[in-house]
Amino acid sequence: MADAILFGLVRKMIENLASQTFQEIGSLWGVENELEKLKNTVSTIQAVLQDAAEQQSHNHQVKHWLEKLNDAIYEADDLLSEFSTEATRRSMVSGNKVAKEVRMCFSCSNPLAFCYKMSRKIKAMRQKLNAIAEDRKNFHLKEYQVETNVVRWKREPTHSFVREEEVIGREEEKRTIIELLLDSNVEENVSVIPIVGIGGLGKTTLAQYVYNDEKVKNHFELKMWVCVSDVFELKSIIEKITSSAIGNVPGNLELDQLQIQLREKIDRNKYLLVLDDIWNEDREKWLNLKNILMGGLKGSKIVITTRSRLVAKITHTDISYINLKGLSKEQSWFLFEKVAFRKGQVTNNPTLREIGSEIVKICQGVPLAIKSIGHVLYCKVTESEWLFMKNNLLENVTQGNDILPILKLSYDHLPSHLKSCFTYCSLFPKDYEMDKETIIQLWLAQGFIQSSNKNQQLEDVGDEYFKDLLWRSFFEEVETYNGLRYKMHDLIHDLAKSVGGDECKLVGFDGININEKNHHISCPMSIGSSTETLRLLVKAVKLRTFLLTYDKNGSGGLEKSLFNTIILSFRSLRALDLHGLRITKVPNSIGNLIHIKYLDLSFNVKIETLPDSITTLLNLQTLKLYNCEGLKELPKEFRKMFSLKHLYNDGCDNLSHMPRGLGQMTSLQTLPLFIVSTSSHTGGLGELKGLNNLRGTLEITHLERLEKANLEFLVANLREKQHLENLILKWYHQDQVNNNEDEKLLEDLQPHQNLKYLKCINTRV
Repeated sequence: MADAILFGLVRKMIENLASQTFQEIGSLWGVENELEKLKNTVSTIQAVLQDAAEQQSHNHQVKHWLEKLNDAIYEADDLLSEFSTEATRRSMVSGNKVAKEVRMCFSCSNPLAFCYKMSRKIKAMRQKLNAIAEDRKNFHLKEYQVETNVVRWKREPTHSFVREEEVIGREEEKRTIIELLLDSNVEENVSVIPIVGIGGLGKTTLAQYVYNDEKVKNHFELKMWVCVSDVFELKSIIEKITSSAIGNVPGNLELDQLQIQLREKIDRNKYLLVLDDIWNEDREKWLNLKNILMGGLKGSKIVITTRSRLVAKITHTDISYINLKGLSKEQSWFLFEKVAFRKGQVTNNPTLREIGSEIVKICQGVPLAIKSIGHVLYCKVTESEWLFMKNNLLENVTQGNDILPILKLSYDHLPSHLKSCFTYCSLFPKDYEMDKETIIQLWLAQGFIQSSNKNQQLEDVGDEYFKDLLWRSFFEEVETYNGLRYKMHDLIHDLAKSVGGDECKLVGFDGININEKNHHISCPMSIGSSTETLRLLVKAVKLRTFLLTYDKNGSGGLEKSLFNTIILSFRSLRALDLHGLRITKVPNSIGNLIHIKYLDLSFNVKIETLPDSITTLLNLQTLKLYNCEGLKELPKEFRKMFSLKHLYNDGCDNLSHMPRGLGQMTSLQTLPLFIVSTSSHTGGLGELKGLNNLRGTLEITHLERLEKANLEFLVANLREKQHLENLILKWYHQDQVNNNEDEKLLEDLQPHQNLKYLKCINTRV
């Protein structure tokens, strides 16, 4: 079970139930007491979740309790979503304030019946959760604060010594660091050199390698080595540094006495200090330590090793650092050969060499993984034993208690909101190039992103989440022809799959291992002849995510009946990605997905229209229609989708106009394409007036359709769209171009000064 996903759901429920919106709705619908009791019950459960998660591996009763809780929390979340959605639907005839909206709903049909029904459902759900909460007493679970640090697998303390012959393939990095260490042309007396990389890459080994170099030994008068690890407590660290500098230190000294002793030692020396394995991301704590260490002679250096680029950023005056990568193919094989083969074994048995090469490839250049597996294989001599290791590599590494627990340290240090976001990314296959905007929108669809600041867009909060994971080395940047994308290192991906469990399942189209515990599923292949396989998906009846993660166009098509099957089977869907399936028609049943927030129909080039029922999806935040070339128009009542934030319609070359009332959708942040129309029955350029939250790129096309006397463009209000980065203006002229008119139009379409890119295209047709 992916405990992080459960934690995220519980956190979201508590925050929603405590929100002013839910309090007002509950009061006006007469269920405020039930909602408050439900919040208290869930809060009681939240306090013991951490202890339950830690106990489940060795206590089957606790594991069963967590499974029951998981199912109940999903049901409760669906119920609350249904409740708020219905309240919203009934209020759409009114204004924006929640209280006013809900009062208006009593003019709708059967309001009292709905109140009674929802009150009964909420009460039943609270009683169900109460029973589960009572069961917790049988297990004597400890209570934790929500963000308290958990008990973690501990790393052994490190030391400063390493044999030179034990270090493989780090000569270039060693040379770079030594050049920095010997460089005295620096502004500050003491400068910091961070070494950053995921667990197991050999950061500590590299630091040891440098620390013991003869040039380094001769350059510094004082050398100190301290393993910091989990707890960044000032007195403890100063005590360790002082002990490394002058020998044993009495254990009863206060911080002030310690720092005096340390400063007396370092003030008259050019020193080298290695702070190994730093996790602290609190800049104030770092500065408190740094202030004590700044007294060394000019040219003193501090080398830190960390898994987090954020740590490197707060400890370093420059943005550069040593970003440690995996070993090359040749270096990896050399290391593996050294630890896995007995003398002469590699040459005497070419089959073992071949199997070994495949194992090394799986290890992705991570020295710790290579050594861990190599040491296990050293005692195995038969081909069958080596094949077994290759075929069960991840399991064997886990049982060997080496690489995955070391990588899991990074996961354990994450705050709970980042754990659920990272776990969700296990849905993407290895080597998949992720788009940041898409990832954030999927997190939003699942409710993983929360903020107490009403003035802050959740997308901006999600961007902070993403950067946090990037800085902590869970993601890697990849330059592509489409711009910057992101990947997970293979072993980090293995970690994500490990913590994702049955909750998040990456499946092939054989349908194997799909079950009712799966709430998030992705398929990395094109549909092709997968009709039977998609029918197998209905076993995952509580599905909340269905993604296709191949690139661009799929093969084959999706029958309308099968599309209906997906919609009717998965009523709890929050995210549905069916891009590239060559769907010819979107069925009316799409309106049954009342909870859905993310819908991707991109690259379905044969879709000509969308059903009116799509406008009833009141929770939909992201609608992707990219490259739906056959799409001719959007539904007339499109404006009802006031929750929509991201409409991707670029590549919809046959769209003739924008729907009337689009300007009422003031939550819109993404609208890549706006088609000018002069018809009074369609949305004119004036619809842009109130859309001041637009971001990214906006292309306004067919500007030639504006009549000479038509001043509608004056109210497009581009000057107020401060978040727009790119603006493209297009004309398609059949006759002689009137440059004066176009220049006047350009003046009236003046954008905000924050705009980074402006392009005008005048095409003769």
